[in-house]
Amino acid sequence: MKIAVITCYFDPDYVRARTLRAALKQLPDVKTVIVKNTHKGMLRYPEIIKLLWQIRRDQKPDVYLLTFRGQEILPYVLWLAGKKPVWFDEFIVPIAYATGESHHKSLAIRVKHFVARVSVPLYKRWLAKTKVILADTKAHAELSARVSHQNLSKYLAVPVGADERLFKPGTRATVADKFQIFYYSSGMQPLHGIPFVLAAAEALKDKPEIEFVIAGGKKPMVEAVKAAVANGANIRHKTWIPFDDLVATINSSDLCLGGPFGDTPQAHHVITGKTYQFLACAAPVVIGASEATDEYFIDKQNALVVPQGDAEALTKAIRWACQHPDELKTIAANGRKLYEKQFSTDAIARLLAPLTQ
Repeated sequence: MKIAVITCYFDPDYVRARTLRAALKQLPDVKTVIVKNTHKGMLRYPEIIKLLWQIRRDQKPDVYLLTFRGQEILPYVLWLAGKKPVWFDEFIVPIAYATGESHHKSLAIRVKHFVARVSVPLYKRWLAKTKVILADTKAHAELSARVSHQNLSKYLAVPVGADERLFKPGTRATVADKFQIFYYSSGMQPLHGIPFVLAAAEALKDKPEIEFVIAGGKKPMVEAVKAAVANGANIRHKTWIPFDDLVATINSSDLCLGGPFGDTPQAHHVITGKTYQFLACAAPVVIGASEATDEYFIDKQNALVVPQGDAEALTKAIRWACQHPDELKTIAANGRKLYEKQFSTDAIARLLAPLTQ
């Protein structure tokens, strides 16, 4: 089977695309043709359209797999594929999140949500024409099937996983007299629940040996961290850590915060990308309980699990972790076993294999 794996996104090597490509390459009798953009702005759309025409003519794929974020070009891929099946990696559910998340109402967000709402009838039709819809969790698959009026049987839940070239067990290099907690985020999206992380850091100001290392974010994040520090929180904030350097920070941390902690509709349907990375590195991780996580995570066995939207519960979990280093090592080892069984590239390949038969 020849599969054209198409990515048209501002980051054409986003982790979701990379893990799907890696998993497909493991399957016998499957050849992948990688189609991805080099332009990052609006020019990526005509670029991908041109490439697809060439691939269709020269390579004649048996299947077209459109990875995240492909909503904008899904109708074109369906038209070009003709009678060939299209597998669509929906990943997020735009119909649900255009109205369900309390994002900062910037002009860009308002435009995106407006387009998502007015395109609902067309979007449902496009989904109906796909052969398979990939979701990152079963909770997301069920949500999409419900709001998009699709048959749940055409969905396949495939975890995001991690780039295993980078994220793998390594030498732990924690500091003896410090208990370092690591958290990173690209911004203040509601689902992540950064205010609850900062509130926990403030509540732990009586424990000077506990230090939070928080990375990422723009001005709102910087201002929120400064406010927490002013209230006594022990936080080192780094506005940016290069992706390739994340593993070193994970390995120097005693506890990693995977979340999500936001207690929003989206937060209850996802497992965060950072969670997979922490598990892959055999680092102990704190998870926000949700429909998506309940199937896999058991508190104090393979993770620390806390209710979302609850800074007090997060604070309590961190205090427990600081006081139980031996138990934390066992939790980390079990988390790595969970990753290997359920979230690894091998596990993703096993999930995709039946589609190629």
